[in-house]
Amino acid sequence: MVGPQASSNPHDPLRTKVPLVLRASGPATENPTDEPADPFIPRALSLADVFRYAPEVSGDDYVLFDPIALRFLDCNRSAHERLQYSREEFLALDPAEIQANHNEGCVWLAKLAARMLQEGHGSFASLHRSKTGLIRNVTVRFLRVQVDQQPIILQAFLDQTEQGEISWKLAQMNRQLNEAEEISHIGSWELIHASGHLSWSDETFRIFEVDPNAPPNTYKNFLTLVHPDDRRAVDAAYQKALLSGNAYRIQHRLLFPDGREKHVLERGKTTYDNRGWPLTTIGTVQDVTTMHELERQLEDAAYRDSLTDLPNKAATLRHLEGLLQSKTYNESIALINLDLDQFDSVNETFGPEVGNRVLCSTALTLRDLLQPDDWVARLGSDEFLVIRHRGITSLGAAVELGHALQSKLASGRLVGQTLPVQPTACVGVSSCPEHGSDAHTLLQCANSALMEAKRRGRNQMQAYSTTVSQRLRARLEMETQLEHAVERGQLRLLYQPQVDGEGVIVGAEALVRWTNHQGVTIPPDTFIPLAEQTGQIHAIGAWVIEAAFAQILSWQNQGLIVPPIAVNVSAVQLEPRLPSLPDTVRSAMQRHGLAARQVELEITETALMAYPKEAAEQLNALTAMGFKLAIDDFGTGYSSLATLHSLHLSKLKIDRCFVDRLEQTITDRVILRATISMARELGLRTLAEGVETEQQWNLLQELGCDLFQGYLFDRPLPPEQFASKLKGTAG
Repeated sequence: MVGPQASSNPHDPLRTKVPLVLRASGPATENPTDEPADPFIPRALSLADVFRYAPEVSGDDYVLFDPIALRFLDCNRSAHERLQYSREEFLALDPAEIQANHNEGCVWLAKLAARMLQEGHGSFASLHRSKTGLIRNVTVRFLRVQVDQQPIILQAFLDQTEQGEISWKLAQMNRQLNEAEEISHIGSWELIHASGHLSWSDETFRIFEVDPNAPPNTYKNFLTLVHPDDRRAVDAAYQKALLSGNAYRIQHRLLFPDGREKHVLERGKTTYDNRGWPLTTIGTVQDVTTMHELERQLEDAAYRDSLTDLPNKAATLRHLEGLLQSKTYNESIALINLDLDQFDSVNETFGPEVGNRVLCSTALTLRDLLQPDDWVARLGSDEFLVIRHRGITSLGAAVELGHALQSKLASGRLVGQTLPVQPTACVGVSSCPEHGSDAHTLLQCANSALMEAKRRGRNQMQAYSTTVSQRLRARLEMETQLEHAVERGQLRLLYQPQVDGEGVIVGAEALVRWTNHQGVTIPPDTFIPLAEQTGQIHAIGAWVIEAAFAQILSWQNQGLIVPPIAVNVSAVQLEPRLPSLPDTVRSAMQRHGLAARQVELEITETALMAYPKEAAEQLNALTAMGFKLAIDDFGTGYSSLATLHSLHLSKLKIDRCFVDRLEQTITDRVILRATISMARELGLRTLAEGVETEQQWNLLQELGCDLFQGYLFDRPLPPEQFASKLKGTAG
């Protein structure tokens, strides 16, 4: 592989060694004169004596080579065993045969011999082939000596195979390390404290975007590349670790001339001598710019609402905690919690696209109305929060802000959108220091006030108070109890008779009652609205239908003639959902084998207003099945008679508020007369509820009312008592 090559190293011992003169009587001695000594061995020296000069060529394997005959004369044991030959085999070899490229033959060997004769001493690299074909990398050192006036070459073979493999492996590992650093964007560095020199790996140069051929690097130069705002912290971390002996870790930025920044993670540790003086500091630097950007995006996702680009609840709590920590003694903070009214209906009626437009427009409107220092966030589906800490001196100022926001939303002039709906909002208000001094408490107080405002209806506002808190706790307790009312058998039905002008029972209304686990009977006007708000009305409504149908069948099995039983349907039960109200009623009817004419379904007028499309579809499906429909509490809403006529109703129930005032005001009588007259024109029968006196009954009959219900005739009765009434009527 490598031809003969004389050593050019001026420090090679074969070049600097003082020539030796061999004498027959003793060892070589230094030449006492300035003239060069004859390097040839005297005639008297034998071949065996030549090996005395082995230290001059300092190797492992020694060979005597005849440069004239081009053959081996002698060798030590290590020389032939390393190449896997016996001594005899080795000495019988043509020296060219141990060369890896032995095809070069005698011409090459002769040239090599001539060179060794001419130079006298030196070295060259060669590749030797063992008997089994193993290639070994060797350095050949040679020294010309003379025996019996014949030149002999003493050769020493230094086997470099393992050293070469180690060097190759080290180079390979270094290359792999550089590649790994490039892939992972992690560079390495070393600071030599004695010289102050800072050495970098290739990847470190790439990260810092510095030319590797630039002037020698130093720690001071490194600091100039660090972002000025981070420089002091980086140096402090390094100096602290230097004094303590601990490793350090710091994330900082690099600033480039064009204004770009990189985020890097730097680690380092120092080694010390036995006196405690620093020797070297070694470390790594990792480009974490991409990771930093991902963390920022994750933080945005964790703390921002993706639809409106407003901060979310987590970000709001963090912001509020910061405000509270920096708040001055006489400064107040206002929290305005807003919830859009009937947003679920908007989503269901117009679709989620319109719902999203409403939310985004609400966010823009709130931003447009607020001051630069104000905070506006989206806390949930249709819930927003505004925080103001400047100019708020009292709870009254917070309430004024709440009114202003509420009025702006109710005006219908939302920013950036033309919408098919005009959203309104309920508002809850809390303030610091009146209602607390920590973020969670203030937010909870604002939310409690909001819940109280929503309980009262649409577009309402409520400031937090202890009364609100007590009422909310009672409401939450009732909500929890009501959730299990059906499964625990706490609901029951009572039946209040409905009579004609002669007082004969012609029907009854099934009225649900709830007695909780403490034995307390909760009024229906208390728990029904709560059930509607929480959605529990679906389970309760399904239970009422099932219980009423089962009771009708039971009475029939007793041989009773059962008049139509009216069952109330909540407006919430008309919301689009599965199973639908017609599905629930049909299933109960089939299960109990009843006819549709035996049941009358009562729906409030407000339900028709809340869900006009859904109500029309589902009520028409029920009338197609043969059920009679009645409008309950007529006169409390604003539905038109034309709308009522389109629903194929059979009965109109006059609300008790008109009946209560019937004896006092002429106006109510006129309104009732007109209502009864128009109902008759539409083919509807009328029923007045809440009749409690003979005079009311008489006046209602004079006005043309058909049917009556109230305590004058009977209170709501348990099933067995109503059955007794039916038996009495039959008798």
